[in-house]
Amino acid sequence: MVTITLRGSSGTYYFKYYVGREDLIGDFLTIYMVSLAIGAASTPLLTKFLDKKKLLMILMGAVAVLSICFYFVPTDQIWLIFTIHAAIGLCLGPKSPLVFSMYADTADYSEYKTGRRATAMIFSAAAFSQKLGGAVAGAMIGWTLGALGYVANQAQISGSEQGILLLMTLFQQFLLP
Repeated sequence: MVTITLRGSSGTYYFKYYVGREDLIGDFLTIYMVSLAIGAASTPLLTKFLDKKKLLMILMGAVAVLSICFYFVPTDQIWLIFTIHAAIGLCLGPKSPLVFSMYADTADYSEYKTGRRATAMIFSAAAFSQKLGGAVAGAMIGWTLGALGYVANQAQISGSEQGILLLMTLFQQFLLP
């Protein structure tokens, strides 16, 4: 959840202040949302070839590799920025369907082991952690930008530009569990 929220929320800052093309924010976010939806819709097909755990690990590994590549893309390579971002969205799209089906598997296993159904407890813990992930991502954006000298609607210093780039790329992979 942290990764999905960071990418979606940082995209506006990335295009406005780092790339300098505020006119592309809508297209950038639309591509991301569409690629997330396509990725999510492809989950049943993907799980025909790989079990859920392996698939999730492969997809999150691909997100890490693509995010590292994204860090090195020059700001004038708009087509490459969009392409990598869409690929990341395709890889992140199946995350939610996979983990929610894994929560159901956990509830089934819990019943098998204990004889009691704990579905409500498992899904409420999952919902809490999803909301916590979104909150942590939002706070992380504010903390990072504030610490690096971000000032809204002004030209950014190099530290805040670097922070925006890190929020879109490496922070998601290396600072979060």
